[in-house]
Amino acid sequence: MAELTEIHPHIEAVSQEIKETPIHLFIWRRVQRYAPGILLLVAVGYFALVCSYFLTGLSYIPMSILLGAFISNSFGLHPALEKGISTYELWLKVGIVLLGAQVAFTQLGIYWLKVLPLAILIVLLGFFITLAIGKCFRLPRPLTILIAAGSGICGVSAIINTSKRIGASEEETEYAVGTVLVFGALAIVLYPILGRLLGLSEQIYGTWTGLSVNNTAEVVATGYTLGAVAGTIAIATKLCRILTLGAVISIIDRIDSGESTPRDITIQNIWKHTPKFILAFVVLSIVSSLGFLSAEDKTSLYNLSSWFFLMAFAGIGFRLKWSDLSKVGYRPLLAGGISTLFIASISLVISMIIT
Repeated sequence: MAELTEIHPHIEAVSQEIKETPIHLFIWRRVQRYAPGILLLVAVGYFALVCSYFLTGLSYIPMSILLGAFISNSFGLHPALEKGISTYELWLKVGIVLLGAQVAFTQLGIYWLKVLPLAILIVLLGFFITLAIGKCFRLPRPLTILIAAGSGICGVSAIINTSKRIGASEEETEYAVGTVLVFGALAIVLYPILGRLLGLSEQIYGTWTGLSVNNTAEVVATGYTLGAVAGTIAIATKLCRILTLGAVISIIDRIDSGESTPRDITIQNIWKHTPKFILAFVVLSIVSSLGFLSAEDKTSLYNLSSWFFLMAFAGIGFRLKWSDLSKVGYRPLLAGGISTLFIASISLVISMIIT
């Protein structure tokens, strides 16, 4: 129970509320808290989708993100909306899980066996190069480690996990998150442009995106901007990269403690830090591959995942706050920018070689 409450600090409070409140009243309170924000995510995403039909050449993905960012930064968000909007990460993960029905398990396994060593290589290279860059810019060591984890592994999730391990201050964590969000937002805009200018196939582009873009949400948005195949490959590649999280955090523990040997790289430790929605993605891929889902089922699940992604993209926009990003400062941004450029460059070369 202690481990569970560590992962979800609010779980005891929720359990107590369930015990003390009639179930119908408990459900109604939850609807009141979350429904307004969730409805706004749906409305913004759907509006962007409709507009994309009339504005030829403009994808609904950047449009929904920009619209969410415009609303959030121009008018602010009423407190009644914030709970529902914060669920966008849940819809993103559910969308990814449902997408597992479109991926043959044998192909997924073969692809992961090919990509995993390269993902580990890129994660470790990116991590240690960022440490060196941070040292050159004289950034505080905890901040450098957080930027390295965020840029190299899986963005904000890696930063939050790492900050707890190394005892980073709240300010350092906010700086690192802001830095990662800046370059995640830039990736959504720049990657599709570069992909088209370089004439990349969707296979190469998807692999490149999954290996180099930090946050999972930005990976999905960046990948699907170029096409459905690119988006699916980007997600599969990103999930493979996330699997390195447990091992890298063990290495970070040793670096922070001054020890050179990462002795805590165990299956148990890796499992502890692996997001469990990846397992659900794999299970659905297996179920689909065994023939338990008809073509109509797969189409329905794909359409449903598209709606969840639509809500998630709007949520990405609502999350972008210019006032927060402006607090980061030029040195973390420069360090993060050089690190991001390095990871993007080496990932592009590797993607072109293996695809």
